[in-house]
Amino acid sequence: MPDPTRPAPDGARLARIQRRFGEFATEYAALPLYSTICRHVALDAETASLLLAARPGQARPVLWLAALHDLVLRNPDLPAAQWYPSVSGASSGSAGDPWLDVRRTVLDHADELRHLIATHGTQTNEVNRAVYVAVGLAAATADCSAVPVALVEIGASAGLLLGVDRYAVALTSPGRTDRLGDEASTVRCSGEDRTGVGARLAAGAGLPAVRGRVGLDLDPVDLTSVDEVRWLEACLWPEVPGRVERFRAACDLLRDDPPTVLRGDMVDDLAHTVRFARTRAGRDAHVVVLSSWAMTYLAPTRRLELAATLDALAGDVSRLSWLTAEPPGCVPGLQEPTVDVEGDTVLGLQRWRDGRALAPAVLGTCHPHGTWIDLLPALPHV
Repeated sequence: MPDPTRPAPDGARLARIQRRFGEFATEYAALPLYSTICRHVALDAETASLLLAARPGQARPVLWLAALHDLVLRNPDLPAAQWYPSVSGASSGSAGDPWLDVRRTVLDHADELRHLIATHGTQTNEVNRAVYVAVGLAAATADCSAVPVALVEIGASAGLLLGVDRYAVALTSPGRTDRLGDEASTVRCSGEDRTGVGARLAAGAGLPAVRGRVGLDLDPVDLTSVDEVRWLEACLWPEVPGRVERFRAACDLLRDDPPTVLRGDMVDDLAHTVRFARTRAGRDAHVVVLSSWAMTYLAPTRRLELAATLDALAGDVSRLSWLTAEPPGCVPGLQEPTVDVEGDTVLGLQRWRDGRALAPAVLGTCHPHGTWIDLLPALPHV
């Protein structure tokens, strides 16, 4: 137990960290394992203090949780491992309170966990985002669906979303299920279609042919690296049904023919990345730039610079689209809803055709992990 007579290191920061754990436990009470762990960490300065090692902007409970998840994935015999469905293979963790086993594991491996926290950042690779990416891609290309696409993702990590057309995407609504992508795929994605957009998409051309796939990331992940892929898996929440299995299936599917992910800044290196993608798909390809919860990490001035970069690229790219799934207020040019956005994700589309900017469109809102989509009736061209 911590010595109560000894002042905690950086007391103000530690108190803030513990408060964040408490907030996470409340917000995600539906996750028995993670909410229980966070509720205890909020009251335990010794375990919470590991997060003091995080880099600026990274001192968040999800990083602490990812470091522990990575540890038990590597060491399935540790006491805490039995509580993780991703390790035990059970549909849910063991019954009871995991804290004694978790605390023992954390303190016994504190140095190792502290190093992971100091050297890593969280990278979300929820493949089920393909639900709203597929819908957005169909909308972006509806006016030129026969033209091959060069798909560019900024903030791509391992580039798993670049394989959207290789996945089976199901849009479910009362009485029907509509599908996009490859129905025979081993990667199964699904989301609730709240406004019946699936019926309109099914009647249209669906997804275009993707001829070039290039991602851009400050720290790309190599799908052939066991350690790098395991960290991505560790960033997933293990008790959400299907997430880990879907992630593993996507890695297996793409590993033999992975998308190219370039190392670089999503603003400064975007023009080069687009040029590279066009060498794969052809100069006449329709360039679709995708961002999903990436703009939120950019300063407002950098967001404006990214938008200006795309506007400049439109002078050389005859068909250019920018598909965004970001929190409200992150994407310059969108006239977003003035009310609170359920799911905190706005799906937007901006297009340029022959150098001319078309009117920006808010397609609707969605759950950040694709659990549901709620699209506006006036979905462009669909």
